[in-house]
Amino acid sequence: MEKENKTVLIVETDRVWQTRIRNFLKEKGYKVASVDSAQAAVDFCIKNVVDLVLLELNLPDRDGLYVIQTIRTFNNTLPIIVVSSRNLVEAKVLALDSGANDYIVKPLHLAELDARIRKEFRYLTNDEKHLFINGNLTIDYDAKTIFINGVEVHFTNFEYKIIVLLAYNIGKTLTYEYIIDHVWGKGGQDQNGLRVFMAGIRKKTSRDNKSAKLIRTDIGVGYRMNKIK
Repeated sequence: MEKENKTVLIVETDRVWQTRIRNFLKEKGYKVASVDSAQAAVDFCIKNVVDLVLLELNLPDRDGLYVIQTIRTFNNTLPIIVVSSRNLVEAKVLALDSGANDYIVKPLHLAELDARIRKEFRYLTNDEKHLFINGNLTIDYDAKTIFINGVEVHFTNFEYKIIVLLAYNIGKTLTYEYIIDHVWGKGGQDQNGLRVFMAGIRKKTSRDNKSAKLIRTDIGVGYRMNKIK
C-alpha cells in the first residue's frame, strides 16, 4: 500500500517534537494524526484505522506502557514504535516485552525515524500473518479489505472493526461489552446496536452452510468466530 494510504498516530506531549514529526511525515506522504495522552491514544486506535503508532512513554494521564498493553489486547499486528526520552536499558526492555516493535531514544534524526517506519511497513508487507484466512473468509489487513469466496465484499468501517476483532480472537467468545468497548469505546453503543451490525456481518459472510457457522452467538454472553476447516 502506498504511503498516502498509511495513517501514523503520534502520541506526544511535547508540542515542538509533535510538530516536527508531524510536518516531516506529511512531507513524506503519510496521513498523520496526533494526541497527547494515553487514553486518547487508545480511544483513537479503537475508533479509527491506524497503520502505525509513534509513542512517547511519558504521558500526563498514564504511562505509555498502558497504551502498548491495551492495544495488544485487540490488535496484535499494529506496529508501535516508542520514541521516548527514557534511555535506560530497563525501560527499553520493558517496552519491547510489553509489545512495542521498536524503541528510539530522543533526540532522534528524522531520517532514522523514517527508515524505522519503512522497516515496519516492509515487515508487514512480507508477513504472511497479515493475511487472515478462515474458511471462505479472507482479511487483507494491509489493504483493509475482506474477501468472501475470493470476491471482495464491502464492509462498513464498524463492521470491519468488529470482524477483525473477532478474527484476532478466533475461537474465543468476546462479551458484548468487550466488543463495544474496543470498537466504539465505553458508552459508544448498546447491545441492540451491536446486534444490528452483527446481522449485517452475518448477511455478508453467510454464503453456504459452512460459512453460516463462521460467527456464533453465545446467548446472553457475546460472539465468537469459529475456526472453519
